[in-house]
Amino acid sequence: MKDKYFWENFIEKVKKNFEGLDFEIVAMENNSGLTRFAQSYIHQNVAETNLNLTFKVINKDKVSIVKLNSLDESEVFKNIKRAIELSKIIPKLDYHYSLLKSQDYKIKGEFSEETANFTPLNRAQQIIRLVKRVNQKGYEASGALETGVETVMVANSEGLFAFDRETKVDFNSVITKDNSTAYHSFINSNVNHLDIERISDELLDTALRNVDQVEIEPGVYTVVLSPEAVAEILSEADYAGFDGKLIMEGKSFISGKQGKKLFPESITISDDPFEKLTMPIPFDFVGCPRKKIDLIKDGVIVNGVFDHITAIKYNMECTGNTLPPESASMGALSFNIVMKQGEDQLEDMISNTKKGVYINRFHYVNVLNPMNIELTGMTRDGTFLIENGKLTKAIKNMRFNTSVIDLLKGVDMISRERHTKSGFVGPVVAPYLRTNNFTFSSKTSF
Repeated sequence: MKDKYFWENFIEKVKKNFEGLDFEIVAMENNSGLTRFAQSYIHQNVAETNLNLTFKVINKDKVSIVKLNSLDESEVFKNIKRAIELSKIIPKLDYHYSLLKSQDYKIKGEFSEETANFTPLNRAQQIIRLVKRVNQKGYEASGALETGVETVMVANSEGLFAFDRETKVDFNSVITKDNSTAYHSFINSNVNHLDIERISDELLDTALRNVDQVEIEPGVYTVVLSPEAVAEILSEADYAGFDGKLIMEGKSFISGKQGKKLFPESITISDDPFEKLTMPIPFDFVGCPRKKIDLIKDGVIVNGVFDHITAIKYNMECTGNTLPPESASMGALSFNIVMKQGEDQLEDMISNTKKGVYINRFHYVNVLNPMNIELTGMTRDGTFLIENGKLTKAIKNMRFNTSVIDLLKGVDMISRERHTKSGFVGPVVAPYLRTNNFTFSSKTSF
């Protein structure tokens, strides 16, 4: 993969081709290997190397963008010229696009040589260990293990240059036997942290409980949510509520509520690249440094995250959450969602619940009403009845319609234990939650 020095030389080589106009350049490169398995057999092993190179030309108040996946000099120079020509004929912006000056970055991505050099055989060996353990209990395993390296480079005509390289391991698995299922996911920068034995034990513990499911009636329940389920809720809330563009347009539940206390004091949600459990992202896709941004602090609405364009339009500060050029119209998303831990243990959350439901995972979640972040979806791979402080019967999957705002208002217990799960952009650090306000809208047939 191309290193920092390659890109520094590349910028020096191409910048004279912009004919004195301002420019931004974004390069994203990844080199990954993926091994998939189903019915306890490895059925696919693929490797992929990708390069996305974007040139943005700023010609007064006209901005043009071209994108290519080649570093061939003739292609590069041809596309720069094309971007310049486009900048002469496209409509003017209704705002003045400005470039960032050179920046300092306090953090960098985590890089693991072991992860970068993890081979297809290494991935197969990890999967085989899982398969053998679950096969002994009569279960079949399906899923995927991906390892790779990602680099990002951002540069502009004001002298800004940002480069970062990180590794990533992404694992997920479902085990099944008849109607009994369980799911687990893992994301980290270092493959040495992938503990297949522990994951196998957790999968089997859930699956062996998840048998002879019973039906329960729809209604409002006290529920205990796993970090997997909480991460899904937080990601959807971020997408529908914490985007600064939506906030400024009055399309978010946050609009006009900054400074108001809506939730219990135990609720603190941040975009925090410094959290030790996350995978840090040092800058966004215009080179703006990342920093900790409180979204909800001690139950009080603070604000959202802002991309470069929204910050310019509304005279706000960019929070380091600008998305790649092709997604810029969306606004901003959090890169490192973190929910603050509580003081409770999972065992206590269950033992202090007279009647409720434990939810291991959500499936097919969609936003029904973005203004109160009302979500719909189904439970999956481990839903259990809690009776008199104990997990008792497995429950058939239920469909839910519930508002994230109401859900968070009803939170009365948060675990000290937290886990890192995948989000829409970067990882989500999530605890277990207990809430007294979760609505199951209907039964399902499975």
